[in-house]
Amino acid sequence: MNRETARRLSVLLDGPADRPDSPLARLALAWDDLAEIAWADTQTSHLPDVVIGLADALPHPEAAQRLAGAREKGVHVPRVVLCPETAGTASGLEMPPPDAFLSLACPPELALERLAETVRQARRIEEARLRRAAFGPLALDASPRAPRTRDLSRGIPLLVAGDSARIGVALSAHLAALDLRGCLTADAALAALEEAPARLMVIDLPASRASELLGRLRADPRHIALPVLVLCADEAEATVLLTSGASDCVPRAAAPQILARHLLCLLRAGARRALADRVLAGYRPRHSSGKGLPVLPRAAYERYLAALGEALALRGLEPLALLLAQIAPPPLASRAANDDPFGVPAVNPVLSATLAASRDEDFVATVEGLGDIAVLRDAEAQERIRRRIGAIVSSTAFA
Repeated sequence: MNRETARRLSVLLDGPADRPDSPLARLALAWDDLAEIAWADTQTSHLPDVVIGLADALPHPEAAQRLAGAREKGVHVPRVVLCPETAGTASGLEMPPPDAFLSLACPPELALERLAETVRQARRIEEARLRRAAFGPLALDASPRAPRTRDLSRGIPLLVAGDSARIGVALSAHLAALDLRGCLTADAALAALEEAPARLMVIDLPASRASELLGRLRADPRHIALPVLVLCADEAEATVLLTSGASDCVPRAAAPQILARHLLCLLRAGARRALADRVLAGYRPRHSSGKGLPVLPRAAYERYLAALGEALALRGLEPLALLLAQIAPPPLASRAANDDPFGVPAVNPVLSATLAASRDEDFVATVEGLGDIAVLRDAEAQERIRRRIGAIVSSTAFA
């Protein structure tokens, strides 16, 4: 993440601002020029992008109430729990499950990248809910793009590289729902992934071998997004492993309850990500494929825009709806010598470029009576998408 992008991340630290010795204060100091920082015991006019709390402290009552009210309106602000790299003991507090854990050993800029990805995944789920409410449910099982439903007779695949005894103890209450596989070496772990994919990998190997395995995993496009939890000895090891690509690190001496919370958090995050991928991929071609499918009804578009506007207002933002012709002028379509010179191209090339430049969670559609529309979540996104579309349009045959 570059500094310009990181500065736009709004972070609420869920603790008192007058505790300069707290782990949250260390974050505030490290991120002073990288993010917008606010504290839970101070008044803020808009919702933050993410909330960070401590593992052994309940959420601030006023902040918790405000976030719960936002969630009732379909707006989810992810909560991240900050964990020092000590073994510790399981807290006796009844804590709500977090969206992610963040290690104090994670370098500041890398930590902000992780937070930004957590925020993005929360927005993807939010966008999926908005589209379902505005456009109705999708018949995903009938779609050729829909993945097959998982066989419920088998558990969630979890692969352990190294000693799996700790994992079995930590997840003893959940083993019926898991398909726990183990292997002793990095090569065996990679071979096991070739045979069958996993939803989560746990590495319990010496730090040098764990770092090597992480490097090989993250160099393979198929495993870039695979959640990987690594067991470590101390904070120095955790820093190396997180920098190498670990999703989370937990001390080997941690109590089984703590290890279980981290494992289940990664599994839940992976499930949410898969659900968002499935839903958004289903909606994307429904109104914007350019292949003769019905355009999006104007009434459905207005419902979506109103719901999005209400959600963004809580963050101090408003949606920006643009005709694609405003982003990039429609180019001339390239034609073969025997084409009808007065024929209309089957697909709007600017629409195709916009789809190529955007993500599944970006709203791009052909709307009844309006034409090709892109809806952006903030005005700053306009110039970024304009540059991406312009680069694609200018470098293709129809430019």
